[in-house]
Amino acid sequence: MDSTNTRGFRIPRSRTFETHRALREQFLAAVEPLVLNTYNHSAKVRADFEAEFAAEMGARYAVAVGSGTFALFLAMRASGIGAGDEVITVANSDISTSAAITNCGARPVVVDVRASDYTIDIDQVEARVTPKTRAILPVDLHGHPADVKALRPIAERHNLKIIEDAALATGAYDYGRPVGAFADATAFSLAPFKPFGSAGNGGIVVTDDDEIYQNLCLLADYGHAPRGPNQPAAYQNYIAEGYNVPLDALQAAIMRVKLPYLKQWTAKRRAIGSALEAGLAGTSARTPQLRPESAPTFRSFTIRVDRQLEVHQRLREAGIEAVIHYAPPITHYSVYAGLFPNADQLPVTERLGREIVNLPVSPEFTDEDIEYMIDTTRSIIES
Repeated sequence: MDSTNTRGFRIPRSRTFETHRALREQFLAAVEPLVLNTYNHSAKVRADFEAEFAAEMGARYAVAVGSGTFALFLAMRASGIGAGDEVITVANSDISTSAAITNCGARPVVVDVRASDYTIDIDQVEARVTPKTRAILPVDLHGHPADVKALRPIAERHNLKIIEDAALATGAYDYGRPVGAFADATAFSLAPFKPFGSAGNGGIVVTDDDEIYQNLCLLADYGHAPRGPNQPAAYQNYIAEGYNVPLDALQAAIMRVKLPYLKQWTAKRRAIGSALEAGLAGTSARTPQLRPESAPTFRSFTIRVDRQLEVHQRLREAGIEAVIHYAPPITHYSVYAGLFPNADQLPVTERLGREIVNLPVSPEFTDEDIEYMIDTTRSIIES
């Protein structure tokens, strides 16, 4: 079997296409007016999706943009992060996390993570605060909620913003509330392989903060000032250098169809995660130990093994599309050479980078699929 051919995997990273086929008629009904009606209809579809997503996340506002990367970048800029600032974050994430900081002109300052759930180690954050620190950027890695509630007192003591990277965690809860509830702004991804993904790219930011929301709207629309009551429709006045990055209305229409199913799909992801944890008990694989307050979404189920590359390759040869996500850490990337003076002080991050293997999780998986994945994984790591 060609392990690079996603179509050839018995257990692929995602079977979302099966769900899309089941929703075919709803998709067609949602998309057809966008093609046959005026562009004003497109703007309304996007606005409706923003309002509905904000309500689902328990937030006052949402702004949908072209990608999760841009969602995080705009959340940073809208929160006032700029040149010379420092933002405390983690190194075991996608380059989008660190790039959102550096593209604002700021500098990422990394701390280690917890071995239990791979999220930011709260106990290390305050020691890294300096007069230049302006924000903390926790990452809900693999769908595991970072303990943002515990970060809140630190942020308040030092007058810092919390911008949460929830790209992998749409649908997760923490302390009984949707992820993002304890942050000033939270960015989600709508990319196809994410827990709540569209047919194309997209991202969305939620916030309860009036100023951040107004800044998001400004930056996502070229930086154009809102039109006054006595100004003509074509009047132009740019008060910031913004971007033309609204979420495509076709993607917004697709996501409006899918949003009512989010809780159902998240519950199935958790059930698969629980089955994998139970099925791999007693083996040498180490599974995530999540805080009891958190309810993850499991973008994937991440195990830690001693023979990472061998296990990864053998899983793929057996038809399971395992991946190795966010390893090595960003501190190893050539583009960041010399940027992280404490790169050698992240022992947990480094260890995770040598051990993690991500098993697929998709709500469409059957009991037979899950049993095959458990039996195969057990056989490989015990051999």
